[in-house]
Amino acid sequence: MAITGLAGCLDQEDSAYEQRIQEENQLIEDYLENNQIETERLTSGVHFEVLRENNSGSAVDDESIVAIYYSLRTLEGKAIDSVDSNALPVRFFHAQNAPNALFPRGINIGVGHMREGEQYRFYIPSYQAFESYSFNQLLPKEAILVADVEVDKIESEDEIRESNQQDIMAYAETKSLTGVQELPSGIFFQSLEEGTGSSPKSNNQVKVSYKGYYLDEEVFDESEDNKPIEFVIGRNSVIFGFEQGILQMKKGEKARIFIPSHLGFEGGVQVIPEAIREDFLEEYNIRNWRPYESVVFDVELIDIQ
Repeated sequence: MAITGLAGCLDQEDSAYEQRIQEENQLIEDYLENNQIETERLTSGVHFEVLRENNSGSAVDDESIVAIYYSLRTLEGKAIDSVDSNALPVRFFHAQNAPNALFPRGINIGVGHMREGEQYRFYIPSYQAFESYSFNQLLPKEAILVADVEVDKIESEDEIRESNQQDIMAYAETKSLTGVQELPSGIFFQSLEEGTGSSPKSNNQVKVSYKGYYLDEEVFDESEDNKPIEFVIGRNSVIFGFEQGILQMKKGEKARIFIPSHLGFEGGVQVIPEAIREDFLEEYNIRNWRPYESVVFDVELIDIQ
């Protein structure tokens, strides 16, 4: 009886979800018809309208790193957010098998049909956007979204690495940091306070305290007071760049480790608008790592065993 009852509840939920999909699809169809807008509908339910073509631009391929500008509003016309060419473009990982690399996911799906320099308008049902998630007065629950998207650039991993390297060097110069060195591993390292003895080696257990932040100095993680973390070198229990920095240190040393994204958190999950990012990722228990950004760790190596 209990199993039958549960199955009945799940059937009702599935039925309600399917009904909402149909209703949202109809709302978009009605809007397009009433405004005499011609679009192409993708199997995902996302519609797109070509605003600017660029047949000579490189096509977005699967597993591309894409940089875009965008504006975002509801189907009713309420403005949500925009990022234009006066700011840095938004980067994310595009792959048909990883639509959740960007929210609203309908943009990630739609961008796969674009080329560099093109601008499309996407009509995105909530089931390809944020579904039932809402944020204050900015983003309504089950919002159907309209996104104008321009593909600024398709970037290679080498270009991302070069960009990260330049960003780190620019940060060090702006902050007048001395003694910052690029190591063969690809990280940048600055000793802040000397330690004693030898450096850790593979299979040594180390105890460290740390603070991690981006180059704009937004802190994303730090060890608790009087509660350093412990890990074994060579066990892949921390990101590669962090471990490479620890290997340069001596017991008691304090240092600053600059880690390009390919040695850190790599792609991460992108969320737009930025205003909802932290709340959205926390709501769905997703780590808040910005895609393709360098990170900095201020570290103290407390002990080596």
